[in-house]
Amino acid sequence: MNEARGYSIVIPVYNGEETLPDTLRSVMNLEYESYEVIVVDDGSCDDSAGLARRHGAAVIRLEANQGPAHARNVGAAHAAFDIVLFTDSDVLLRKGALIKLDERFRESGADAVQGTFSEVCPFADYFSQYKNLYNRFVLNRLPDWIDTTFTSITAVKKSAFLECGGFDANIRGASVEDRTLGRNLIRKGFRIRLDRSIEVVHNKKLTWLGFLRNQFRRSRDLAKLLLRNRAPQTNDLQEISSFAEEGRFGTNSLSTMARIPIAYTMLALIALSVMEPTFGILALACFAVFLGMIFPFECELIKKKKLSFALVGIGVNFVDALVSGMGIVVGFVEYFGFNKKY
Repeated sequence: MNEARGYSIVIPVYNGEETLPDTLRSVMNLEYESYEVIVVDDGSCDDSAGLARRHGAAVIRLEANQGPAHARNVGAAHAAFDIVLFTDSDVLLRKGALIKLDERFRESGADAVQGTFSEVCPFADYFSQYKNLYNRFVLNRLPDWIDTTFTSITAVKKSAFLECGGFDANIRGASVEDRTLGRNLIRKGFRIRLDRSIEVVHNKKLTWLGFLRNQFRRSRDLAKLLLRNRAPQTNDLQEISSFAEEGRFGTNSLSTMARIPIAYTMLALIALSVMEPTFGILALACFAVFLGMIFPFECELIKKKKLSFALVGIGVNFVDALVSGMGIVVGFVEYFGFNKKY
Protein backbone atom coordinates (compact mmCIF):
# COMPACT_ATOMS: atom_id res chain seq x y z
CA MET A 1 0.00 0.00 0.00
CA ASN A 2 1.36 3.43 -0.96
CA GLU A 3 1.66 5.98 1.84
CA ALA A 4 0.01 9.38 1.54
CA ARG A 5 2.25 12.35 0.89
CA GLY A 6 3.11 14.14 4.10
CA TYR A 7 4.93 13.61 7.40
CA SER A 8 4.55 11.11 10.21
CA ILE A 9 6.23 12.63 13.27
CA VAL A 10 7.47 9.87 15.59
CA ILE A 11 8.34 10.77 19.19
CA PRO A 12 9.61 8.05 21.55
CA VAL A 13 9.13 8.84 25.23
CA TYR A 14 10.09 7.22 28.50
CA ASN A 15 8.92 9.01 31.66
CA GLY A 16 9.00 12.31 29.83
CA GLU A 17 5.99 14.11 31.28
CA GLU A 18 8.08 17.16 32.25
CA THR A 19 9.18 18.03 28.71
CA LEU A 20 6.72 16.16 26.49
CA PRO A 21 3.89 18.77 26.72
CA ASP A 22 6.14 21.52 25.34
CA THR A 23 7.31 19.22 22.54
CA LEU A 24 3.73 18.32 21.63
CA ARG A 25 2.63 21.94 21.62
CA SER A 26 5.41 22.74 19.19
CA VAL A 27 4.57 19.89 16.79
CA MET A 28 0.82 20.51 16.94
CA ASN A 29 1.44 24.12 15.85
CA LEU A 30 3.46 23.27 12.75
CA GLU A 31 2.50 25.19 9.61
CA TYR A 32 1.64 22.25 7.39
CA GLU A 33 -1.49 20.48 6.26
CA SER A 34 -0.66 16.79 5.94
CA TYR A 35 1.01 15.32 8.99
CA GLU A 36 0.35 13.09 11.97
CA VAL A 37 1.98 12.81 15.39
CA ILE A 38 2.76 9.35 16.77
CA VAL A 39 4.02 9.10 20.36
CA VAL A 40 5.52 5.73 21.28
CA ASP A 41 5.34 5.35 25.06
CA ASP A 42 8.26 3.06 25.84
CA GLY A 43 6.92 1.53 29.06
CA SER A 44 6.71 4.78 31.01
CA CYS A 45 5.75 4.77 34.70
CA ASP A 46 4.38 8.34 34.54
CA ASP A 47 1.51 9.92 32.60
CA SER A 48 3.38 10.39 29.30
CA ALA A 49 0.81 8.37 27.36
CA GLY A 50 -2.13 10.30 28.85
CA LEU A 51 -0.46 13.63 28.12
CA ALA A 52 0.12 12.63 24.51
CA ARG A 53 -3.52 11.59 24.03
CA ARG A 54 -4.79 14.83 25.56
CA HIS A 55 -2.64 16.79 23.10
CA GLY A 56 -4.18 14.93 20.16
CA ALA A 57 -1.33 12.54 19.32
CA ALA A 58 -1.79 8.92 18.33
CA VAL A 59 -0.26 6.80 21.10
CA ILE A 60 1.40 3.41 20.85
CA ARG A 61 1.92 1.96 24.30
CA LEU A 62 4.74 -0.56 24.83
CA GLU A 63 4.35 -2.64 27.96
CA ALA A 64 8.07 -2.88 28.72
CA ASN A 65 10.87 -0.38 28.17
CA GLN A 66 12.94 -1.51 25.19
CA GLY A 67 14.82 1.64 24.30
CA PRO A 68 14.31 4.55 21.88
CA ALA A 69 15.66 2.67 18.85
CA HIS A 70 12.98 -0.01 19.15
CA ALA A 71 10.32 2.60 19.93
CA ARG A 72 11.20 4.60 16.80
CA ASN A 73 11.09 1.48 14.65
CA VAL A 74 7.63 0.66 16.01
CA GLY A 75 6.43 4.20 15.36
CA ALA A 76 7.76 4.19 11.80
CA ALA A 77 6.00 0.88 11.09
CA HIS A 78 2.68 2.59 11.92
CA ALA A 79 3.41 5.72 9.85
CA ALA A 80 0.67 6.66 7.39
CA PHE A 81 2.72 9.20 5.41
CA ASP A 82 5.64 8.80 3.01
CA ILE A 83 8.19 10.68 5.14
CA VAL A 84 8.91 9.85 8.77
CA LEU A 85 10.26 12.64 10.94
CA PHE A 86 11.98 11.57 14.15
CA THR A 87 12.33 13.95 17.06
CA ASP A 88 12.66 13.54 20.82
CA SER A 89 10.40 14.29 23.75
CA ASP A 90 12.66 17.15 24.88
CA VAL A 91 12.89 18.96 21.53
CA LEU A 92 10.94 21.98 20.28
CA LEU A 93 10.25 22.36 16.55
CA ARG A 94 9.76 25.69 14.80
CA LYS A 95 6.52 26.30 12.92
CA GLY A 96 8.06 26.23 9.45
CA ALA A 97 10.13 23.06 9.94
CA LEU A 98 8.06 20.84 7.62
CA ILE A 99 7.93 23.48 4.90
CA LYS A 100 11.73 23.75 5.00
CA LEU A 101 12.07 19.97 4.91
CA ASP A 102 9.85 19.87 1.82
CA GLU A 103 12.10 22.41 0.11
CA ARG A 104 15.27 20.49 1.00
CA PHE A 105 13.92 17.11 -0.14
CA ARG A 106 12.75 18.63 -3.42
CA GLU A 107 15.93 20.64 -4.08
CA SER A 108 18.47 17.98 -3.10
CA GLY A 109 16.83 14.70 -4.07
CA ALA A 110 17.99 13.33 -0.71
CA ASP A 111 16.53 10.24 0.92
CA ALA A 112 16.89 11.78 4.38
CA VAL A 113 17.35 15.29 5.72
CA GLN A 114 19.08 16.11 9.00
CA GLY A 115 18.51 19.36 10.90
CA THR A 116 20.59 20.95 13.64
CA PHE A 117 20.33 22.71 17.00
CA SER A 118 19.45 26.31 17.67
CA GLU A 119 21.91 28.27 19.78
CA VAL A 120 18.95 29.05 22.04
CA CYS A 121 18.87 26.93 25.19
CA PRO A 122 15.96 27.35 27.66
CA PHE A 123 18.22 26.69 30.67
CA ALA A 124 20.76 29.21 31.94
CA ASP A 125 23.08 26.82 33.80
CA TYR A 126 26.56 26.29 32.42
CA PHE A 127 26.45 22.63 31.39
CA SER A 128 23.12 22.91 29.56
CA GLN A 129 24.42 25.91 27.61
CA TYR A 130 27.82 24.32 26.96
CA LYS A 131 26.46 20.99 25.69
CA ASN A 132 23.85 22.69 23.50
CA LEU A 133 26.48 24.87 21.85
CA TYR A 134 28.80 21.89 21.43
CA ASN A 135 26.12 19.79 19.71
CA ARG A 136 25.31 22.68 17.39
CA PHE A 137 29.00 23.28 16.67
CA VAL A 138 29.84 19.70 15.69
CA LEU A 139 26.73 19.29 13.55
CA ASN A 140 27.19 22.56 11.70
CA ARG A 141 30.82 21.70 10.85
CA LEU A 142 29.79 18.54 9.01
CA PRO A 143 29.71 18.57 5.19
CA ASP A 144 26.43 19.06 3.32
CA TRP A 145 26.17 15.33 2.58
CA ILE A 146 26.66 13.31 5.74
CA ASP A 147 26.81 9.69 6.90
CA THR A 148 25.15 10.02 10.29
CA THR A 149 21.82 10.95 11.87
CA PHE A 150 21.00 12.76 15.08
CA THR A 151 17.34 12.39 15.99
CA SER A 152 16.76 15.83 17.39
CA ILE A 153 15.25 16.24 13.92
CA THR A 154 15.79 13.62 11.23
CA ALA A 155 13.37 13.17 8.34
CA VAL A 156 13.66 10.06 6.15
CA LYS A 157 11.57 8.63 3.33
CA LYS A 158 9.62 5.72 4.75
CA SER A 159 10.57 3.46 1.85
CA ALA A 160 14.28 4.08 2.52
CA PHE A 161 13.78 3.60 6.26
CA LEU A 162 12.12 0.23 5.82
CA GLU A 163 14.62 -0.96 3.21
CA CYS A 164 17.66 -0.12 5.36
CA GLY A 165 16.22 -1.73 8.51
CA GLY A 166 15.81 1.44 10.56
CA PHE A 167 17.58 1.82 13.90
CA ASP A 168 19.62 -0.90 15.58
CA ALA A 169 17.15 -1.98 18.28
CA ASN A 170 19.86 -4.03 20.03
CA ILE A 171 21.02 -0.72 21.55
CA ARG A 172 18.70 -0.37 24.52
CA GLY A 173 19.90 2.96 25.91
CA ALA A 174 19.64 6.51 24.63
CA SER A 175 23.21 7.14 23.50
CA VAL A 176 24.37 6.28 19.97
CA GLU A 177 21.29 4.44 18.76
CA ASP A 178 20.30 7.36 16.54
CA ARG A 179 23.63 7.18 14.67
CA THR A 180 22.81 3.66 13.47
CA LEU A 181 20.03 4.87 11.18
CA GLY A 182 22.52 7.02 9.27
CA ARG A 183 24.93 4.13 8.88
CA ASN A 184 22.19 1.76 7.75
CA LEU A 185 20.97 4.26 5.16
CA ILE A 186 24.48 4.76 3.76
CA ARG A 187 25.07 1.00 3.58
CA LYS A 188 22.01 0.70 1.37
CA GLY A 189 23.22 3.50 -0.90
CA PHE A 190 20.80 6.19 0.34
CA ARG A 191 21.86 9.83 0.77
CA ILE A 192 21.53 12.11 3.81
CA ARG A 193 21.52 15.90 3.45
CA LEU A 194 22.34 18.27 6.30
CA ASP A 195 20.26 21.47 6.35
CA ARG A 196 21.71 23.97 8.83
CA SER A 197 18.69 26.27 8.43
CA ILE A 198 16.36 23.72 10.04
CA GLU A 199 16.96 24.30 13.73
CA VAL A 200 15.33 22.85 16.81
CA VAL A 201 15.57 23.85 20.45
CA HIS A 202 16.92 21.19 22.81
CA ASN A 203 14.74 21.57 25.89
CA LYS A 204 17.08 19.63 28.17
CA LYS A 205 18.65 20.60 31.48
CA LEU A 206 22.04 19.08 32.33
CA THR A 207 23.76 19.01 35.69
CA TRP A 208 27.53 18.55 35.81
CA LEU A 209 27.02 14.93 36.90
CA GLY A 210 24.51 14.32 34.13
CA PHE A 211 26.90 15.84 31.61
CA LEU A 212 29.76 13.55 32.67
CA ARG A 213 27.49 10.51 32.78
CA ASN A 214 26.27 11.21 29.25
CA GLN A 215 29.81 11.67 27.92
CA PHE A 216 30.98 8.43 29.52
CA ARG A 217 28.05 6.41 28.24
CA ARG A 218 28.22 7.88 24.75
CA SER A 219 31.97 7.20 24.46
CA ARG A 220 31.58 3.64 25.72
CA ASP A 221 28.79 2.95 23.25
CA LEU A 222 30.62 4.68 20.38
CA ALA A 223 33.61 2.43 21.01
CA LYS A 224 31.39 -0.64 20.78
CA LEU A 225 29.71 0.73 17.67
CA LEU A 226 33.09 1.23 16.03
CA LEU A 227 34.13 -2.32 16.92
CA ARG A 228 30.87 -3.77 15.57
CA ASN A 229 31.37 -1.83 12.35
CA ARG A 230 34.65 -3.70 11.83
CA ALA A 231 32.75 -6.93 11.29
CA PRO A 232 32.52 -7.98 7.62
CA GLN A 233 29.15 -7.35 5.97
CA THR A 234 27.16 -10.06 4.27
CA ASN A 235 24.10 -10.18 1.95
CA ASP A 236 23.42 -7.01 -0.05
CA LEU A 237 24.81 -4.44 2.38
CA GLN A 238 27.34 -1.99 0.96
CA GLU A 239 30.80 -2.13 2.56
CA ILE A 240 31.69 1.25 4.09
CA SER A 241 34.49 2.38 6.32
CA SER A 242 33.79 3.28 9.94
CA PHE A 243 35.54 6.57 9.25
CA ALA A 244 34.66 9.20 6.65
CA GLU A 245 37.31 10.25 4.12
CA GLU A 246 38.29 13.21 6.29
CA GLY A 247 38.76 10.93 9.30
CA ARG A 248 35.49 11.63 11.07
CA PHE A 249 33.58 8.90 12.88
CA GLY A 250 29.97 10.07 12.85
CA THR A 251 30.07 13.60 14.22
CA ASN A 252 33.47 13.06 15.86
CA SER A 253 36.36 14.82 14.15
CA LEU A 254 39.98 13.66 14.29
CA SER A 255 40.82 16.43 16.78
CA THR A 256 37.93 15.40 19.03
CA MET A 257 39.30 11.87 19.24
CA ALA A 258 42.99 12.83 19.36
CA ARG A 259 42.53 15.20 22.32
CA ILE A 260 41.80 12.18 24.55
CA PRO A 261 45.31 10.62 24.49
CA ILE A 262 46.78 14.14 24.64
CA ALA A 263 44.81 14.84 27.85
CA TYR A 264 45.99 11.60 29.46
CA THR A 265 49.57 12.22 28.37
CA MET A 266 49.45 15.67 29.91
CA LEU A 267 48.08 14.23 33.16
CA ALA A 268 50.91 11.66 33.29
CA LEU A 269 53.55 14.33 32.60
CA ILE A 270 52.19 16.52 35.38
CA ALA A 271 52.50 13.58 37.80
CA LEU A 272 56.05 12.87 36.62
CA SER A 273 57.04 16.53 36.97
CA VAL A 274 56.85 16.10 40.75
CA MET A 275 60.00 13.96 40.48
CA GLU A 276 61.58 15.62 37.45
CA PRO A 277 60.70 19.26 36.60
CA THR A 278 61.61 18.72 32.94
CA PHE A 279 58.37 16.78 32.53
CA GLY A 280 56.52 19.97 33.45
CA ILE A 281 57.78 21.60 30.23
CA LEU A 282 56.51 18.62 28.23
CA ALA A 283 53.18 18.91 30.04
CA LEU A 284 52.94 22.56 28.96
CA ALA A 285 53.70 21.50 25.39
CA CYS A 286 50.87 18.93 25.57
CA PHE A 287 48.56 21.61 26.95
CA ALA A 288 49.42 23.83 23.98
CA VAL A 289 48.56 20.98 21.60
CA PHE A 290 45.31 20.37 23.48
CA LEU A 291 44.39 24.06 23.21
CA GLY A 292 45.10 23.95 19.49
CA MET A 293 42.72 21.03 19.07
CA ILE A 294 39.84 22.73 20.89
CA PHE A 295 40.62 26.25 19.62
CA PRO A 296 37.81 26.39 16.99
CA PHE A 297 35.19 25.50 19.60
CA GLU A 298 36.69 27.92 22.11
CA CYS A 299 36.36 30.67 19.50
CA GLU A 300 32.73 29.69 19.07
CA LEU A 301 32.15 29.93 22.82
CA ILE A 302 33.69 33.41 22.90
CA LYS A 303 31.57 34.45 19.95
CA LYS A 304 28.30 33.09 21.34
CA LYS A 305 28.94 33.74 25.03
CA LYS A 306 31.96 35.52 26.47
CA LEU A 307 35.62 34.98 27.34
CA SER A 308 34.95 33.81 30.91
CA PHE A 309 32.52 31.16 29.60
CA ALA A 310 35.15 29.95 27.12
CA LEU A 311 37.89 29.81 29.77
CA VAL A 312 35.75 27.56 31.96
CA GLY A 313 35.11 25.54 28.80
CA ILE A 314 38.80 24.62 28.58
CA GLY A 315 38.58 22.84 31.91
CA VAL A 316 35.26 21.23 31.01
CA ASN A 317 36.71 20.02 27.70
CA PHE A 318 39.73 18.55 29.48
CA VAL A 319 37.59 16.66 32.01
CA ASP A 320 35.32 15.57 29.17
CA ALA A 321 38.35 14.10 27.37
CA LEU A 322 39.35 12.15 30.48
CA VAL A 323 35.83 10.83 31.07
CA SER A 324 35.41 9.98 27.39
CA GLY A 325 38.69 8.09 27.51
CA MET A 326 37.41 6.05 30.45
CA GLY A 327 34.26 5.28 28.49
CA ILE A 328 36.27 4.07 25.49
CA VAL A 329 38.39 1.78 27.69
CA VAL A 330 35.31 0.34 29.37
CA GLY A 331 33.73 -0.19 25.94
CA PHE A 332 36.75 -2.18 24.74
CA VAL A 333 36.90 -4.22 27.96
CA GLU A 334 33.19 -5.04 27.81
CA TYR A 335 33.39 -5.91 24.10
CA PHE A 336 36.46 -8.15 24.20
CA GLY A 337 36.61 -9.20 27.85
CA PHE A 338 32.95 -9.86 28.57
CA ASN A 339 31.57 -10.32 25.03
CA LYS A 340 29.12 -7.48 25.60
CA LYS A 341 28.72 -6.26 22.02
CA TYR A 342 26.00 -3.75 22.97
